[in-house]
Amino acid sequence: MFNLNKYISEIQVFKELEKENLDMMHIALAFDDNYAMPAGVTISSVICNNPDIHLCFHLFIDQISPANLEKFKHLVSTTTTIKIYYLNSNFRINSKTLVLGYLSAMSCVRFIIPDVLKDETEKFLYIDSDILCLKRIDTLYNTELKDNIAGVIPDDNVMKNIIKDLYLIDSEKYFNAGVLLINTKQWAINNLTEQCMNMINDGNVYRFADQDVLNILLENKTLLLPIKYNTKIQISISCKEEQSIAPYTVLLHYVSGYKPWYQTFNSELFKIYFKLSPWKTTKRPLALKKSWLRHYAKFSLKEGRIAIALKFYYLYLFRGC
Repeated sequence: MFNLNKYISEIQVFKELEKENLDMMHIALAFDDNYAMPAGVTISSVICNNPDIHLCFHLFIDQISPANLEKFKHLVSTTTTIKIYYLNSNFRINSKTLVLGYLSAMSCVRFIIPDVLKDETEKFLYIDSDILCLKRIDTLYNTELKDNIAGVIPDDNVMKNIIKDLYLIDSEKYFNAGVLLINTKQWAINNLTEQCMNMINDGNVYRFADQDVLNILLENKTLLLPIKYNTKIQISISCKEEQSIAPYTVLLHYVSGYKPWYQTFNSELFKIYFKLSPWKTTKRPLALKKSWLRHYAKFSLKEGRIAIALKFYYLYLFRGC
């Protein structure tokens, strides 16, 4: 039987209403303090596009600064509840299987969330912190899962071709784990938390870590959902790719190491929700890699923004990241 205290040291609840609405939608995210701002923007985009829906955000966190905690409190309203779950040192993941540079142990926290929430809700929506919500999510959330453990969105053909040579699973059903509609009852019945934690720590290397483990253990136990609920996008410095996304896109997922919250990416979509968030007066991080500064200087020069080009070229020459 799952023991909440095994991985969670403390829970804080921030809400305006004493009683929770029975029709409340439950949404979970997991991140560390470095991803607090992107997670806050993700949450702000959900609130913005679902103004009449009662939302409860369950935030699983590995440490958080007082400043960021205060900003999450500012998201609370008569329709929005925030719950913070603090992980303890018992949550450990085999570092050898986190082979991709942009993966961290926090990506595996989704293994324990269903058991933590099973007594509170029959289902919840898990979303990564590099996602923007562009439309209403009630149709997604109200999807009938029946006996399926999760509703998932198939990954692209590039990923399917990689996976077919790695594991003995049907690669055509391989899904991206950035968006998961999870049936907490079926998750608990199948003892998935223990299975996931055992597999990720069994000494083997899983190329896409938690995502591979979930695909292996949930094979033939998922409901495939439309791509509009997890539309992957890989951006360049100009973020021109945002102009080509399908108009029906509900959840836009910025995959790869290039993320729109860095100053060196000209993401107009991210700026919209950043300005609506409690982080709007804070500085966005400059860049993850020094080379991005040079690339952005060249892009700005091409756009005729001379002052910005000079600023970023100066930063490239004289400042590290």
